[in-house]
Amino acid sequence: MTSKEAAEHIGVSINTLRKYVHEEGLPVLRFPGRRKWTFREDLIDEWMVERSKPEVIVMSKDKEDKPKEYGKLRVLTP
Repeated sequence: MTSKEAAEHIGVSINTLRKYVHEEGLPVLRFPGRRKWTFREDLIDEWMVERSKPEVIVMSKDKEDKPKEYGKLRVLTP
């Protein structure tokens, strides 16, 4: 898949696709002597499934233990 096709497959812009490659670990293939990226649909699908799994964080009531990441599933313990 080309970058444009991969971005359409995920439903994001090409700039967001580039961000995912550089910052989020989206798998991309680069061949020697070629500047263009090549994507495999099966690897993109595996990456999306892995990223869609909820991450459970166990927290105590102390505010000091508060995680700094936003948007994660939180489970409070007494």
